[in-house]
Amino acid sequence: MPPKKDASAPIPVKPNALKGKSVIVTGEIDGYSRKAAEQILVNAGATIEKSLNKKVQLAVLGAEAGPKKLEKIESLGIESRDWDDVIEEIKADGNAGPAGGDDEDEDDEDDDEEEVEEKPKPKPKAKAAPKAKANTKAKAAPAPKPAEKPSASSGDGELDGKTVIITGAIAGMTRPAAQKLLEGAGASIAKSLNKSVELVIIGADPGPDKLQKIEDMGIETIAWKDLAEKLGVEAKPEKKVPKVSTGDAPDSVDGMTLLITGNIEGMTRPAAQKLLEGAGATFAKSLNKSVELVVLGAKPGPDKLAKIADLGIETCAFEDLAEKLGLDLDAPPKKKAKKA
Repeated sequence: MPPKKDASAPIPVKPNALKGKSVIVTGEIDGYSRKAAEQILVNAGATIEKSLNKKVQLAVLGAEAGPKKLEKIESLGIESRDWDDVIEEIKADGNAGPAGGDDEDEDDEDDDEEEVEEKPKPKPKAKAAPKAKANTKAKAAPAPKPAEKPSASSGDGELDGKTVIITGAIAGMTRPAAQKLLEGAGASIAKSLNKSVELVIIGADPGPDKLQKIEDMGIETIAWKDLAEKLGVEAKPEKKVPKVSTGDAPDSVDGMTLLITGNIEGMTRPAAQKLLEGAGATFAKSLNKSVELVVLGAKPGPDKLAKIADLGIETCAFEDLAEKLGLDLDAPPKKKAKKA
């Protein structure tokens, strides 16, 4: 199979939106080759992992991601987000283009496209039919039919003829799979959030900027779980994010075993660790009973928060800790003093 050509232009992104984050892409990205999609994430500061392992902090999902890959992502407790949602979060201000690069301009959505007359292509010369060979091999048994995917009922015409768009993550389902269900119920899927959209379906963790735009445009919304119930589709329960209260930062971390989780604004995680190591802290390789304090950055993973709650480990915000210890975040980290 020839390599996929990039049909869309690169997407301008915020250079530090994914700074310090280890990312992997799985599934098909509409309009982009895997390499081009990864480059967009690299431009936003991400580090691309070559394989799905414990280092990965974010799995970016395209269309038709393999079920085994999705199962492994869930078993490793890796945060996963759809490509469109990630792009919505990291794209540079003023760029309202879609993840696939084919959004329609809101002001020009009713403009008719200019028809271009195509010149007839010359017909290829007919090739001589190959000589038939004797079939000495037994025919392979037909492949088993794949299991049928869930389909939506009409839902009393809930979506019939409506133009809809999904925002946020759909638990247990990729964005393209959810869109196919909606199309089966009579809906048309909009490529971007524009004036033609009549209904927005809200999944888990929708972007705040997207929610604000929906409110400003006055578009009707419905939660995915409520819509799924109306359509007779089983909606998998969303992962509940446990409430982990952020405690006060200690006066000293000298001799303490720490762990950082979440994104540290303007700094990579290794750089933040070196900064705290300079203040006498040591760092655990994983979240376990030896950890005395978890330092929280932005958007820590729900599975990590659940484990923190189960282990009963104290937490504090990175900014509060840096301020309490008097650390200069702009200065290069001090080297940890060697013990005599």
